[in-house]
Amino acid sequence: MHLDSTAVATVLSRSGSELARRHEALWQAVWRQPHVPARVLELCRLRLAQLHGAPGELRAQPPSGVRADLKGARSSAEHAALEFAEVYGQDPQAITDELAAAVKAHFGETGLVALIEALGVIDGRIRLGMMLGPLLATESAHG
Repeated sequence: MHLDSTAVATVLSRSGSELARRHEALWQAVWRQPHVPARVLELCRLRLAQLHGAPGELRAQPPSGVRADLKGARSSAEHAALEFAEVYGQDPQAITDELAAAVKAHFGETGLVALIEALGVIDGRIRLGMMLGPLLATESAHG
């Protein structure tokens, strides 16, 4: 069982903890930042979900409400961000200066930083869903 981003928020909110509230606030801030469009982030979210083999995340509602399709036509800005996200998802240390420069050409230095931060949050949330899914399956089997 793999949870999607929405389910992760639900599971974390069960505790009613400050951590859950802060995690959700961070997630929402990623999608509201003004430097990288939500459509670009959505494409990156979908690509990271593919790379991690997270089918629940691929089917999840887009956090921003902006739908995107990895099979559709992409602008050069979307292409640059997707290439960056793909390398980030496999090995962040393998990101080249050329990949970073391509992102900066479209989104500026601030946009590059915003994309890196967003990818960290998105990647972490997908991985958290992958970790919590088996735990919840065990919990419901014993519950």
